[in-house]
Amino acid sequence: MLHFGYGSNLSIKSVLEDLNPNAKFIMKGFLPNFEVSWPMWSETEQAGYSGIMEAPGELVHGALYEMTEQELIAMDNLEDCYKDTYKRETFLVLGEDGKWHKADLYRVIDPKGPFPPARSYVEIMLEGARDLGLDPEYIEKVEGFLSRSK
Repeated sequence: MLHFGYGSNLSIKSVLEDLNPNAKFIMKGFLPNFEVSWPMWSETEQAGYSGIMEAPGELVHGALYEMTEQELIAMDNLEDCYKDTYKRETFLVLGEDGKWHKADLYRVIDPKGPFPPARSYVEIMLEGARDLGLDPEYIEKVEGFLSRSK
């Protein structure tokens, strides 16, 4: 199964080394007509965590990972799917190979905000975007999140 990581899940280190050592990065992916937003409040960080919202003409850059169902269930626990924070949904994601791929991703169930992004969260996201070699303009967008973070 494929997972599309776009927020803190851009970090290969986080997703693969720390959480799912048997999963593997496949390629960069793109979700058209959505944008990253900050609709989830983190009590721990006292700031926002990311989600995606529909936005015609926009493009979310991310990573496609191959994972087993058991690894995705572990990700469900991490993303608080059982606490009704995020839900896992399947989307068609455009791979850097030019083909469409069914991939699971996490969306905020009850979006609020937007809230100022959590600095530590954006730092993980930015590290991942740089490690993946995402488009420089997209990296600038993530750096913009950092400048608005708290």
